[in-house]
Amino acid sequence: MVKVNKDRFVLELGNDENGEPKTLSAEETLRQMKKGYNNGYFYLEYPFLWQEMKSEEEDEFTHLVLLNKTNNAIVKISTQPCLANTVEELKELVETDLKSKECEIQQSGMENFDNYGIWDVIYLTKEGLEIEQYAILKDNNLYSLELYTKNNRDQVAVKSFVEVIQTFKILKPVYKVNGDSYERI
Repeated sequence: MVKVNKDRFVLELGNDENGEPKTLSAEETLRQMKKGYNNGYFYLEYPFLWQEMKSEEEDEFTHLVLLNKTNNAIVKISTQPCLANTVEELKELVETDLKSKECEIQQSGMENFDNYGIWDVIYLTKEGLEIEQYAILKDNNLYSLELYTKNNRDQVAVKSFVEVIQTFKILKPVYKVNGDSYERI
């Protein structure tokens, strides 16, 4: 519960089982703090410990790249115009592409989340990079949220990534697709 205390806000955590006031460590406080991101097309929240960084690959499709310096995990969020009509069709196209690039698909599945059809795939590149990708297809826009980790997936990074996905809300389409052409709205 948050209450106003003169010139500042105070977070009341209540009492623990011994009746003592609950406290959080500095690390736990940072872990629970969130930043919001809104580009007019979608909204999400990400943990305070993740930092925005410039993408090495400047492209029109990437909206946000986040870095967790504690475990070097990277989250990339992008949107692309897409001609696939269903998530199942998209799944087939992407899995074929991954296999042609010699990627090893470790897990692939369909889910429903917040009224969106989501395809989740975890794959390993031939360079040893593990990628977990959530793909949401809506209004011919492919929203892609990807987690990049190297040498074993850090469970804290995975948990943070899932929290980002759970806050993801589509506000409006990024692209208008008309046949083989598209334009940014």
